[in-house]
Amino acid sequence: MDESTRYLIVYAIVAILLVIGVPSSVVILRRRRREKLRRRGIKTYGH
Repeated sequence: MDESTRYLIVYAIVAILLVIGVPSSVVILRRRRREKLRRRGIKTYGH
């Protein structure tokens, strides 16, 4: 296997993980913040 092909595959895998991981982590953090606010008794969260 060629050296450049190997790097291309590695960068593709990293890019796929970032594309999947970043939006899901944003959703998880938003949900966690909403839970904290709800426990504190603040009803108007997010808008």
